[in-house]
Amino acid sequence: MTAAQQDQAPMATPGCREGETYDVVVLGAGPVGQNVADRARAGGLRVAVVERELVGGECSYWACVPSKALLRPVIAISDARRVDGAREAVDGSINTAGVFGRRNRYVAHWDDTGQADWVSGIGATLIRGDGRLDGPRRVVVTKSSGESVALTAGIRCHLHRKPASIPDLPGITEARPWTNRQATDNSTVPDRLAIVGAGGVGVEMATAWQGLGASVTLLARGSGLLPRMEPFVGELIGRGLADAGVDVRVASCLRWAAPTQLAQWSSSWTTVPSCGSTRYSSPPAEHREPTTSAWRQ
Repeated sequence: MTAAQQDQAPMATPGCREGETYDVVVLGAGPVGQNVADRARAGGLRVAVVERELVGGECSYWACVPSKALLRPVIAISDARRVDGAREAVDGSINTAGVFGRRNRYVAHWDDTGQADWVSGIGATLIRGDGRLDGPRRVVVTKSSGESVALTAGIRCHLHRKPASIPDLPGITEARPWTNRQATDNSTVPDRLAIVGAGGVGVEMATAWQGLGASVTLLARGSGLLPRMEPFVGELIGRGLADAGVDVRVASCLRWAAPTQLAQWSSSWTTVPSCGSTRYSSPPAEHREPTTSAWRQ
């Protein structure tokens, strides 16, 4: 073996079983990882896909799919109430059990058997465990049993999701906040819900949970809603949310208000008036303008 070959050869990892060699090792079986694996297999390459949780990733189980499943019934009722002749047919309150049951079917009850079978069906090898890069052309996978297996890879594609981003706010840990996961897989409607952040996810979740019966406060820490879009879009969505009953507060600063008694534990946030926080208010019906739903693609 030449010096150059020695430099490129993977080094053994103590306590780690040596596994197979693949042309491509994909870390993460979300939509992008599945597409990479599919294209690589179509090109005749030997492929391994490493996934530490559910095949299909965040999008299939805790983001895109369940959020739209929660939104659809809320939007359908809201749309019907805007239409003359249809609004009279909308009677009673939303059936939350039916909404959650529909959501559960869309995420296959958090069972990834179908998507795992798809990975096998394209001829890729699915390896369940937590994969990490361990030097040139080397990936170490730690399985739930604690066993570690080293894979040799011609190409490594690292596509794992990023952890949920929790705002750096005093008292946030004590508040036991939801992330996107609890916001999309929860099956009970809270009495009150404060959503910090008014980007796409915040707006969607405010719409869904207000429609399901929670009293929602949407706290935008910037100058408006949907900051990555044109300002008029945030204005229209803010009015629409206010019309739906959401308490929308813009330019909000937050502080933690601790409960006075343990038995009264209920996480509560208050806006600080000195921050210049403003609210959207719902205008009289005759002055309302048509709004476009931000969650519609």
